[in-house]
Amino acid sequence: MNTPRADERDWQAQERSLSAPQDGRDALLARALRSQPVPQPPPGFAADVARLAALRATRRVEDDARLERLLQPALFAILVVGALVSALVFGDRVWATTVDAFGAGAVQWLLVGAACVALSAIPAMAQRLSSWRDAAPASA
Repeated sequence: MNTPRADERDWQAQERSLSAPQDGRDALLARALRSQPVPQPPPGFAADVARLAALRATRRVEDDARLERLLQPALFAILVVGALVSALVFGDRVWATTVDAFGAGAVQWLLVGAACVALSAIPAMAQRLSSWRDAAPASA
């Protein structure tokens, strides 16, 4: 915050004029400043502030969840595109190295295992997609 720097002598002169006024204007100003009422917070102020803080915290969590729901498919798509590009560029070398290391039969079993993992993930992904679709209109 930018605050103007006060000269120490001016500051002390103002403080002295409030505690021991030299003329009528200083006395009037000092009396007015001393008689200022101290405002009390309105009734229910603490409850209103607590409710507002809870509302903002809830909104922030909802905004974070919405951002994550939007980013997750996009990042997954980028991952899939990267995997496809890598498979196109390096696929034949990786396949040949895998066949040399484990034999043709082991590679087939690795592919069967990968297919099983992919198939077992489909129901969970479908459930997550349907819950995301159900939640999207409610928050919009």
